[in-house]
Amino acid sequence: MHFLAVFLFVAFGVMALTALGGRLHRRLREFRPLLAGAWGVGLAWLANLNMWSGWSVGNLRYGWVGVTLTGVALGGTALLLYALYAFFAGLFRKFDDQAEQIEKTDLRRVA
Repeated sequence: MHFLAVFLFVAFGVMALTALGGRLHRRLREFRPLLAGAWGVGLAWLANLNMWSGWSVGNLRYGWVGVTLTGVALGGTALLLYALYAFFAGLFRKFDDQAEQIEKTDLRRVA
């Protein structure tokens, strides 16, 4: 259970780094999955994070395969978390119609 929490916190970190990279440069938005995967693999290698040994799924032939697959899973989880974040952030604009507010405030000043 503790390993799942560590995995999710690192995935949130990958999500934040990916979102930061997307805001710094517009072209990086198109490469968000590649960037998330690269950050995930990089952070998994940096922390030597292996979800297979963390969940007692042994018998991998090579240890680096487990770390790399953990990084790919971190990148995929970060993309899923980013999509959930964007969905809930967009609900505010849907529930509170900004176009209607602009019409009420700005158009009265013009007329």
